[in-house]
Amino acid sequence: MKKMLVIQVSMLLLVSGALGGMLYFTDIYDDVQSTIVEILCLSCIKLQPKTSREFTFETANGKPHPDFVVNTLKTKGPILIQYGESGCPACDDMIDNVMIPFFNLEFREEEPKSFKTEVNVGNLSFFYIYIYIDDDNIPTERKESDEIYDKDHIGGFPMFTIITIEYDHGGDIKPYYTSLYGNNFEDSYKKMYETFIELLEFSNELYDRNIAGYK
Repeated sequence: MKKMLVIQVSMLLLVSGALGGMLYFTDIYDDVQSTIVEILCLSCIKLQPKTSREFTFETANGKPHPDFVVNTLKTKGPILIQYGESGCPACDDMIDNVMIPFFNLEFREEEPKSFKTEVNVGNLSFFYIYIYIDDDNIPTERKESDEIYDKDHIGGFPMFTIITIEYDHGGDIKPYYTSLYGNNFEDSYKKMYETFIELLEFSNELYDRNIAGYK
């Protein structure tokens, strides 16, 4: 009788321990999973191989270019959009090590919010728009524009989109863009900057050639 009681108590302890362990490790798993989701940019970890830098007229989801892009192209020049979100180390990396030192941009808050400004680098000029997609104060049109410019259909936002205008060989001059994903499109910050300059030079050339006919 005592032996049976000992066995029952032992089994109860084992089951209780197992359940407690499950709950403990489930909490750890949830914490780790939450941290991973918050920290890793899903659009970055999907990038194998590196994405294309070719320009295109076609938006990723078939929707027209948003009004803020069309109007800016008419009045300001080529556009460089940078997308960011909370818990994105790659976003912060590009701000701290490329956009601020190379383009002299000033992010006035510890956690940048959406803003826009004209930028002049050498003989290049473009309109920079920073869209912080967790910013509740920006219009939906801007916040959801990343879906329009997900050129390579990775299911995440492109970190950078460069937009200019070009003749489409069908009789119209239209917005013409490319997107860069993540912070691994070059192997050094200097090369990243050089890539931006190359794409912006191309964008300025097309813009200057076509602006007179852009309506």
